[in-house]
Amino acid sequence: MPKCPKCGKKFDSLQALSDHFRAVHPNQRFVAPKTSSYRNFTVILVIVIIVIGGLVGYLIYSQSTSSSSTTQSNSVLLTPISFALYQNLTTVSDSTLSQVGLATGVAAPTSISGSPLMLNNKPEILYIGAEFCPLCAANRWSLIVALSKFGNFSGLQYMLSAVDDGNYSTMSFRSMSYVSQYISFVSVENEDRDHNVFQLPNQTEQNLWNTYNPNAYPFIDIGGSYVVKSEMYNSAALKGLSWTQIGSQLNNPSSSLAKLIDGAANSIISDVCKIDGGNPSSVCGQSFANLSLTLRQPATDSAYLVVLTQDSLPSLGKRPF
Repeated sequence: MPKCPKCGKKFDSLQALSDHFRAVHPNQRFVAPKTSSYRNFTVILVIVIIVIGGLVGYLIYSQSTSSSSTTQSNSVLLTPISFALYQNLTTVSDSTLSQVGLATGVAAPTSISGSPLMLNNKPEILYIGAEFCPLCAANRWSLIVALSKFGNFSGLQYMLSAVDDGNYSTMSFRSMSYVSQYISFVSVENEDRDHNVFQLPNQTEQNLWNTYNPNAYPFIDIGGSYVVKSEMYNSAALKGLSWTQIGSQLNNPSSSLAKLIDGAANSIISDVCKIDGGNPSSVCGQSFANLSLTLRQPATDSAYLVVLTQDSLPSLGKRPF
């Protein structure tokens, strides 16, 4: 509603205001007031600019946060895993493992007719893999959960598979030690995250590898009676998850990820109990340690081929026993 700028009287239209101005204020120059639509346009334009600026700022912040998170993840590689993660890995309850059983999508180890594999008068579990390998990344979670039922790990370190191989959160065995009164565990991280040769198997280990899974990762030999020649579950299940996000699910039998990791662990536990005389009975007497292990195909049946050249052999590292 237009208003007279001189006396303040309001009118229904600009024409009425103009007539009033000429009649009451004849000596004053009449200037029509600006319409509210102009003011509304200005307000809307300011709001749009603010919103766009806010969105741009959010995108810049998100990108910066994501970059910082990646840098932080890489910065912890090859440092000891946290106590919280160690607890998550090594204290999965018997109740959880029993509820999980052998989950769909898990491939049990394959039975072989090999000579008994022994070390220090105890059945040996041999692992050969690589830090860059996403299939190895998946299997390590299950191996640690399983073998923690028979002994104690130390020296586990944070690791990610290679960036172009999923960048999956996992652990490295390169500085690992394992103590058990029932079994021995030997690990060979044959290549590091950058595909450089790191640890080499000895001749006996190389012969087993050549026999059952030549030039391919991962390889696990359980006492000369069972072998694993691929991922035990689809490693893509780890995609985008941090160590904490994975570890915190391990003791939850309702978690789809825990069903895969723990289900694979159960198949390893069941085979270890067969080769070590059923010890300890507190573990081997449980239902999860007595599974009927019919081979099931994982979501992907694959392995990583190893290409080693003579020039790459000198870059060795020390392998713990």
